[in-house]
Amino acid sequence: MESMKVPDYIESTQQQWDEEYQSQMWDYLSGITEYARYSVVYGYIRKFLSSEGILDMGCGTGILFDMLLDKEKEGYLGVDLSHEAVKIATAKSSAENFRCGDINEYIPEKHYDVIVFNESLQYVPNTPQKLLEYSRFLTPDGVIISSLYSHKNKQDPDYTMIERKIEEIEQYEHFDVVDKVSLFNHHAGLKWYVHLLKKKDVS
Repeated sequence: MESMKVPDYIESTQQQWDEEYQSQMWDYLSGITEYARYSVVYGYIRKFLSSEGILDMGCGTGILFDMLLDKEKEGYLGVDLSHEAVKIATAKSSAENFRCGDINEYIPEKHYDVIVFNESLQYVPNTPQKLLEYSRFLTPDGVIISSLYSHKNKQDPDYTMIERKIEEIEQYEHFDVVDKVSLFNHHAGLKWYVHLLKKKDVS
């Protein structure tokens, strides 16, 4: 029997995301179960953040934004496909820290110290190439931080998809993996991979 073809990414629509946020489907992301993962991402941000700020691609309702110090929020921009998520996030800030945009089409307007893909690369085809495109908007010492959830069920096609994405990222010639952390929440039985990437100087 021919094995099932594993997709390269998860297809989704703005309407789908809006409906899910309206139904509070993603509210659990602000719970304690996810806190360790966000803490690792935030720790890397604290290490590498300078004067040019943070670009958070797939920011959702601004959970990462909530963790930032006031000074760190000044250079933050969160982008998400969902109007509903951005509406919720915008209520947290009087500044223009959030906007709607498609991760696969968005073009940054400036350079950033840190670009974060927090559980958003699942929705990106040809992940290494997309990361390379975004890396052009990093400062010279800038970094990319990614977090990817590893499904409990290893028979789930999404589990295999994530494993392939991780392999592609780690083997991609244009990036150094500065650090990699595997997080396992024993209480919930959930696992994530967090990568810290830096673009290689090939000049």
